[in-house]
Amino acid sequence: MGKQEELQEIYDLYQTFIQKERPAMEEDEADDWEGNIILALGVDYGTCNLCGNIKKCELSEGFLYIEAEELALITDFRVLLKNRFKDLEIYFATEDPENETYVTNDADGKYFHDLPDDHFIAPLDY
Repeated sequence: MGKQEELQEIYDLYQTFIQKERPAMEEDEADDWEGNIILALGVDYGTCNLCGNIKKCELSEGFLYIEAEELALITDFRVLLKNRFKDLEIYFATEDPENETYVTNDADGKYFHDLPDDHFIAPLDY
């Protein structure tokens, strides 16, 4: 959730990579690599963990929904976005069904209500 113009900027950047209007920002990375957006925003990710690929990105009024496949349970993509866009509220849910591990910062289940009852609640700033 956030300012519509900021959400639109993230969405538009994603679309430029997916529609191949712009090449991946790093050699050997896919068009849907989450790092493309971070680098295109001018953010230096340093040693942060960016090992996910965005599979779905949908924009609506005040909301940007991103679904990604991550190599790690939690990456730094959302942290880097939050650092760039201070007013952005990011709610996430990650799952590793193989190990039956589910993590979210949506303690009230407002956005992710399909998680198993025994999921782990992370602090909002996690």
